Amino acid sequence: MSLQKTQAVVLKTQRLGETSKILTLYSQKYGKMKVVAKGARGLKSRFYGTLEPLNHISIVYYFKETRELQLLSQADIIHPFSGIRENLEKYAVCSFFCELINRTQLEQPNKYLFQILIDVLSAIEKSKRNTINFFFWFILKFLHISGFKPHFNFCKICRTVDLKNNVRFSLINGSFTCSECNNPGPMSMSVPADTIKYLQKLQLASIKYADTLNCVSPESCETLLLSFLQCHIEEAKYFKSLKFLKSIQNQI
Repeated sequence: MSLQKTQAVVLKTQRLGETSKILTLYSQKYGKMKVVAKGARGLKSRFYGTLEPLNHISIVYYFKETRELQLLSQADIIHPFSGIRENLEKYAVCSFFCELINRTQLEQPNKYLFQILIDVLSAIEKSKRNTINFFFWFILKFLHISGFKPHFNFCKICRTVDLKNNVRFSLINGSFTCSECNNPGPMSMSVPADTIKYLQKLQLASIKYADTLNCVSPESCETLLLSFLQCHIEEAKYFKSLKFLKSIQNQI
């Protein structure tokens, strides 16, 4: 048994016994992992307030190769992202990020994914507009990392970039055909040209400028991205956080 240290984001917490917690983390060095925090639920616990979902923390834990649950020794908050918890829409969007990472097979470390998770949480906490842009931005980055990058730059058949009316987007190969080519193909969907143009800009945009883009049709963007995500990643279905997000958006 050895001591290991890494940064991590808390994806999920579960009760264990009367006073302890099981934490699902996405860590910088070791990918997705689970640790036990003994006595973490007590008011006098040294972990009190440190192990909440979305917290960016630094941890020290005892690693033993033969066990799935590692034992947490120490945890310190790097950033609690308290500004996210003060806004229900922001909290719902960020909860989706955590649920997506938790639900998919990401045991192997990916420092790029860890960094974009930190970046998007930081950006959402600071942003005062267009939170939904960050929702779409993260899905696009996640798809790219997972090997399923969609392509929005030109028509697959004629290579035109001058899009008019609706286009056909293929859920199978992640490309589209323009209205002139009109090639529906299997598992394709009709999408407004403005949606494709917006997603192309967002895909190329730095996180710093994501909230400056104007999303003409959030519903169309959500349908396209979630359909494509679910087509290629089996676990990416039936998110509780999406239901929560929808209920919040209906009240705004």
